Amino acid sequence: MPLHVQLADVLREQIATGKLAPGDRLPSESDLSQTYDVSRPTIRKTLAALKFEGLIESELGTGHFVRDRGEPRPIKLKRGDTAVVSLTGGMPQLVVTRANGDTETYPADQVVVSAG
Repeated sequence: MPLHVQLADVLREQIATGKLAPGDRLPSESDLSQTYDVSRPTIRKTLAALKFEGLIESELGTGHFVRDRGEPRPIKLKRGDTAVVSLTGGMPQLVVTRANGDTETYPADQVVVSAG
């Protein structure tokens, strides 16, 4: 199994168990590289995978943080509404188009859709 996949599994587990909690800053790329004895490109692949999965977010010049996914928000679809999941910046987004043409966009992992 590639190193970046193995490291992503380790960090995923830390996030799942709360060792890395929502809002926590991950160690720097340099620190992760030294801690896990892997190259910076491997660290970057690992972080890109976690970001793509929606587990972390990046702030330019500040670092990588565990994303707070919070409680799912209920979204009701009515007759004529449509919902499509798209990937925007690697983060799945739910795009709801209402019957009147208005659109709403939500992080896909933060909503529960129901017909109503």
